[in-house]
Amino acid sequence: MLTRTFFARSPLAPGRFAPLPAGALSARGTMRERLIALRGGLLSRCASLFPEAGAQSSWFGGPLAGGMRAPELLEATLLTGALLGDEELRREALSLCGRVVSTQREDGSFGAPDESFAARGRMLRALYAAYSLSGDKHLLTFMLRYMKYLQDTLRTHPLSAEDAMHTADTLEAGIELYNITGQKAILSVMMMLVSQGADYTSLFHAFPYRTPISRTLGEQAIRDALAKEDESGYTHHLLRTAMGKNLCEGLRASALCGVLTGSGKHLSAAETGLARMNKAHGAASGGITADPLLAGTHPSRGVSAVSCCELAASLETLLACPGGEHGADQLETVVYNAVAAAFSSDGRGVQPMQQANQTLLSRAARFPLSGEDAGLFSLEDGDALCALLCAWPRFAQAQWMLSRDDGLCAMGYAPCAVRYRLAGAAVRLEVESRYPESGSVRITLGLSQSAAFPIHLRIPGWARGATAAVDGEIIPGVSGTFLTINRQWHDGDEILLTLPMTVEVRPSFHRAVTIARGPLRFAYAPAVQGEPAVDREQTLRAGEDFAVALVGHTDITAEMTQEGVLLHARAVPVPRWGMRGPSCDQPPIAMSGLDMSQAFDTVLVPYAKAPIRLAVLPVAE
Repeated sequence: MLTRTFFARSPLAPGRFAPLPAGALSARGTMRERLIALRGGLLSRCASLFPEAGAQSSWFGGPLAGGMRAPELLEATLLTGALLGDEELRREALSLCGRVVSTQREDGSFGAPDESFAARGRMLRALYAAYSLSGDKHLLTFMLRYMKYLQDTLRTHPLSAEDAMHTADTLEAGIELYNITGQKAILSVMMMLVSQGADYTSLFHAFPYRTPISRTLGEQAIRDALAKEDESGYTHHLLRTAMGKNLCEGLRASALCGVLTGSGKHLSAAETGLARMNKAHGAASGGITADPLLAGTHPSRGVSAVSCCELAASLETLLACPGGEHGADQLETVVYNAVAAAFSSDGRGVQPMQQANQTLLSRAARFPLSGEDAGLFSLEDGDALCALLCAWPRFAQAQWMLSRDDGLCAMGYAPCAVRYRLAGAAVRLEVESRYPESGSVRITLGLSQSAAFPIHLRIPGWARGATAAVDGEIIPGVSGTFLTINRQWHDGDEILLTLPMTVEVRPSFHRAVTIARGPLRFAYAPAVQGEPAVDREQTLRAGEDFAVALVGHTDITAEMTQEGVLLHARAVPVPRWGMRGPSCDQPPIAMSGLDMSQAFDTVLVPYAKAPIRLAVLPVAE
């Protein structure tokens, strides 16, 4: 692996943190168990299910079409191998990277001649991860040659309207390449991408999509218009600019434009855009309701797995941008809830489109412009599978970063080990925790010699009253900031971090609420009726009397069990709340007339553990 981390060179806008090289962090505890399960299951099966994602892809000299799947599976394999210390995965992934390099053409282009600009950018992201893991300078030469190709090509063949939406990965790779090599010619290429790329910055600051797209343009109207228009038409423009996954990717595109230009308008666009999307289209799981176009806050509208993965990737990138730490809380929320929920409990399938209030899993046309099987757990959607396989190792890799003051920073507290050299000493951090179920974290330092350096601990916005104990000293933290401990460290020193997790009841759709504790969201899991599998499809539905309301919300208590955390609450049946077509109807606003004598004690479970769930609940006072 690389032995150093690269911060932004002048004239780039400097961020406070930078990613650690792949291989510097290894997964432990529950995170390791999750990655091992993926490695032995879906990750190992993906290339046989979708051969175009594996060695037969044109990316690697094979006969099958390329696209986004192969780069995402490659990055997932690289990072999973690094996090698990799996030499077999590492060799397999680096061998495929070698094939990509060997197929580069003399003009610097690579991939199939008709490959999309977006897919090439996603492959650059994977190749940079490979360089971070291996230090192989052939990868740098490859990327430099591609930058020269872009410089020559973009002058005469500007980006198409579709390609302009997908500059983020190429911008990020170019910035990293410049930080390593210092070659100023790369900056001129990046500025061409800034000028030709979609203007996400203006879109986020103005943000015209305050209501569901379907309110103004129905599915049939969209299909009819697409049949009549060319790519420059309004409906094509709408599909590009109101597409959930594009907007989630655009968050990092606008921030990276700010890194390149130093513009405050660019740098602030991601925070502004994220806040406005959350307000108008936020989902209980931390994602954006988009099925696939922006769909409002109705808890039965779809949340695309691909959009969740793009959102997580953007929030990870933002951590290294000036002021980008604002998204760290939501990064944990979307991964621990939406991304986790997209995997079936048996690890054998993924769900391309999920619902916060999900009371029926069946083949049905629930979401406009999506197929009837979008809400099923299956292995039919290769785009969703490859994106989800990449999301977990990327998130694990982002748990710790290097700080510009030559220290380390904890962005998250999943169990892991970090190895790096600081202040002349070989440093090893061991993080022990049951995070995100528990906020008690033990960080143990191993040093080859005593050394002085800072450790920055992110205090999430929900962790009011957080403290860190070091050598008998109790240091208070402030929620939503970083707690910095700068001292002379010795081998065996420990930090005991306490992040208080209280149950929070948060306003949601109309007068309904969502329940949060730390980064986890909770749901009522009604009794489930299953039907026999037909053609490997399992239909699940909530029992007939699934609908309930919370009785008050001030006395919800938490219990830590061997399987995880549960919440205890009171609920009352709501007879007039049921289904609308194949989905749960919206939560009722008026709660009068309920029979409170039927109230009962119930358990709320973590969102990701309940495929049949009500995560947005009305409240009966």
